[in-house]
Amino acid sequence: WVGHLLQLADSGRNGLVDRYFYFAMSLVAAVIVVAGFSQTVGEKLLHPAVAPPAILWFHGAIFSSWILFFIFQSALVRTRNVKWHRSIGWFGAGLAAVMIPLGFATGILMVHFETYQLHERGRYAFLAIPFFDIGVFAVCIALAIWWRKKPEPHRRLIFFSTCALLLAAFARIAHAF
Repeated sequence: WVGHLLQLADSGRNGLVDRYFYFAMSLVAAVIVVAGFSQTVGEKLLHPAVAPPAILWFHGAIFSSWILFFIFQSALVRTRNVKWHRSIGWFGAGLAAVMIPLGFATGILMVHFETYQLHERGRYAFLAIPFFDIGVFAVCIALAIWWRKKPEPHRRLIFFSTCALLLAAFARIAHAF
């Protein structure tokens, strides 16, 4: 019985890990986003002492859409709906094309807001963090689109790009403790 279970979990071509990894990781990404941003969304977005720029709402909606899109696309591949996955993938390319400049703009506007509205000093130095995250996302997405007909590098690059976005959520989890 244990031998059969280990054989199922084998990461070989048809193993359990191979078949469910990306779908499971898409769900883990959603949990990380909820865990991280649930720590700050109430005080910083829903009930702030000083209202943040409206771009923050748009940013939250678009970046949350990416997580939902990642789950949906992973589920399509898992259920062998590759034709649908490829068709809908172009929506994801468009979504990513919006996310890249939106991420940079949100970073700049939020640092400006924190500096001049919340009177926090030295915030501009922290722009390196979201700029790096969005840069990694952009490079990985560009390569994933380029290699869209090569499943192995494509899925890894989509996963890596999503992981780059999760750093903001991880940072908020760390601050909670």
